[in-house]
Amino acid sequence: MKKLIGFFLILLSISSCQEDEKPLQTSGLTEADQTTLLYMREEEKLAHDIYINAFDKYGVLAFQNIATSETKHIEAVLNAMNRYQVTDPLNGSTDVGEFTIPEIQDLYLQLLEKVNESQNEALLVGLLIEDLDIYDLENAIAETNNTTLSFLYENLKCGSMNHMRSFESLASLSSLIYTPIYISQSEYESIISSPRTSCNNQ
Repeated sequence: MKKLIGFFLILLSISSCQEDEKPLQTSGLTEADQTTLLYMREEEKLAHDIYINAFDKYGVLAFQNIATSETKHIEAVLNAMNRYQVTDPLNGSTDVGEFTIPEIQDLYLQLLEKVNESQNEALLVGLLIEDLDIYDLENAIAETNNTTLSFLYENLKCGSMNHMRSFESLASLSSLIYTPIYISQSEYESIISSPRTSCNNQ
């Protein structure tokens, strides 16, 4: 995932899903599962923070609505972290633009710069964030043997697909064309041409 972010930053220079509460688990996660969970915690916050900035600047309600959904995504990840007793490095912080993973902090600043250019650029950033989220979530699902985390990531992916549909609909109204960087073109077209779906507890 870190290599992908680096690749994305180079490209930039060129151009609710919440489960019910469950008791804490005594069995720990693998190191890989913990790393992925912590990464997802900050990647979902990245999406939220960018969309809040976009809404504040342009007043497009879709940004506010999707940011609210991202809050639920964050809560779902934090619930999983609490269940497995994984410490949140952000200590539950909701401060916009605050991250502990350097790559995500850098990505946030790059994306914010693009958002500030224009409303159209902000919509394309929204599509790119969901593109990246879906790709990372698909990898997370493929790499974990933990059914609870797999269920969580499937629901987050469902939400991201809905967000992608919303952003694409707005982008098309402005004759904007987004070319996916992370997922395939065929998967992107399949997502945006299919109807919005109901995600678990979203």
